[in-house]
Amino acid sequence: MPHNEIPVQERVIASLSYLSLGFVGFIWFCVNYFIIKKPMSDFLKCNIIQSFVLSIFYAILMTAYSIVMGFLFVIPFVGAAFYFIHNIVFATPIFFTLSLINFIILIFLSYLAIFPLFGKLPFIPYLTQITKNLG
Repeated sequence: MPHNEIPVQERVIASLSYLSLGFVGFIWFCVNYFIIKKPMSDFLKCNIIQSFVLSIFYAILMTAYSIVMGFLFVIPFVGAAFYFIHNIVFATPIFFTLSLINFIILIFLSYLAIFPLFGKLPFIPYLTQITKNLG
């Protein structure tokens, strides 16, 4: 579907879904399914599913990171080295109050949010093709 055929409302919802890590997409899905009862377009469905999967992946990744770091922090000398790296990546502000990892995530989410505004599905290796098959 050409980008000029996609309604502005769907483009904004898809973009906000990425910026809110799937929350806006979930709310819109519930409203659309229970109240409006109208089928969603493939464009909106793919973007919402992709933002859901990304937010779940992010939660799993951060949980695994905290578990692994919890074990590594206890090991003498190794724990101190990982604690130093952890502070640089997660605690030291580099851009206003954003740490390095938060800044990288902000750039990535901005990339994901811009493409739906132009009516395109942002490309993420492996995930985009899976999302197209699900939607």
